[in-house]
Amino acid sequence: MWIKNPGGPDIYAHVHRPLSAATASTPGVIIVPGGGSPGTAYDGFTEVTADDIAALGAVVLHYDPSGRGRTAGEEDYWGARHQRELSAVIERFFSIGGVNRENVGILSFSIGITIAAGALCRFPVHGCQIKYLFDWEGPSNRANITKNDTHDPLVDFPMSNDTFWREREAAAFIGGIPCDYFRYQAATDHMQDTYKGHAIELLNKARAGQARSTRCNNNPPNIYYEDNHPENYQWVQPQPPEPNGQKYWILKYLLELQHEI
Repeated sequence: MWIKNPGGPDIYAHVHRPLSAATASTPGVIIVPGGGSPGTAYDGFTEVTADDIAALGAVVLHYDPSGRGRTAGEEDYWGARHQRELSAVIERFFSIGGVNRENVGILSFSIGITIAAGALCRFPVHGCQIKYLFDWEGPSNRANITKNDTHDPLVDFPMSNDTFWREREAAAFIGGIPCDYFRYQAATDHMQDTYKGHAIELLNKARAGQARSTRCNNNPPNIYYEDNHPENYQWVQPQPPEPNGQKYWILKYLLELQHEI
C-alpha cells in the first residue's frame, strides 16, 4: 500500500496477514528497519521476517522510510523527518481492518530505535496508543552509534556535530515513550560486541521516564541496571539450544508482549 504523508512523499508499505482471518482481537506489529535498510528487507532473509511474525497470528506492516526502497525523497538518517513519517504510518495502521487497536506494538531493529523512540516521544498520534516498543539491540547515543567517530559509514557526521545528533539519539527520547519498553539484547551485540552500556542506558532512562514498564530478555521487569556490573543480568546467548537461534527468542518475546495485559 501507499501511505499518505502530509510532511513529505507518500510512504511505500507492505501488510502481511496471518492465514487465519484477522479479527478485532488480532494483534498488530509495525516494523521499523535498522541501518539504512528499506522495510521491504523484511520480506526476505533478516533476523526475523514479516511472515514469521504474521505466522504468530498478527497483522504486520513494514515500510520504506523516505530515501529508501520505493519511497521518494532523501535519506534523513533517522532524524525528525523519519520520525514524523513513522507517526503517519502508525495513524494509517490503526485504520486497517482486523487489528486490535489496543494491542499494536512497534518492533525496531538496531538504529531504528532512534526513529521509533523519537516518533513516540515527539510526534504522538491522537487516538493511536502503542502498547509496547520492542527494541532489538538499538544504540543509545552518538558515541556508540559512531563508535567514537570510528564507524566509517558515519564519517561525515562526527560527534561534534550537535545540530545533527541532538535529534538522532534514542537516549534523548526514550524517557518520553508512553508504552511498555522491551529490550532484546544478546551477549554479543550485532554492532557493539560485548558492550552493554547502550542497552543499560536506554533501560534505565525508560524506567525513570514515562514508560509503563521496562524489561530486558528474561530479567525481572522494572529493575535498575548497574552499568558497572553487566554480568549480573541475563543476555541472550550466542548459541541457544533452539535451532533457529535469535529468531526463536524474538518471536517468543513478541508473543509474551502481545499476551501481557
